[in-house]
Amino acid sequence: MFEYAQAVRYLLMAGMLFLAGTLFFCLFFVISRGHKITDRIVATNMIGVKGILLIVIVAVFVGEAYLIDVAFVYALLSFLATIVFTRFLAQFKINKTKSDGQLDAGKNERYEVT
Repeated sequence: MFEYAQAVRYLLMAGMLFLAGTLFFCLFFVISRGHKITDRIVATNMIGVKGILLIVIVAVFVGEAYLIDVAFVYALLSFLATIVFTRFLAQFKINKTKSDGQLDAGKNERYEVT
């Protein structure tokens, strides 16, 4: 029985290290190679998902149930942050194209973000 618990512990530690490595990869991708807006939005969302997974694995590893509640709150905040970031970038792009004069008068209402 001791070997099983130790194997689970090592598996959880390996999962945490893997998620931390991919989290830093996503951060590196956003900073250096995220040229398109969609790349940055997806990478931001992936960072949130990986953070949630890390919190859940730590909750199982430590055996504290309250960390699952923290993961739920973080999931809601991550979702809202992705929505706000998307709306901000969409508004920024719309304002930039309006100032450049690239949009028609008829298309402006379709692209309005309020």
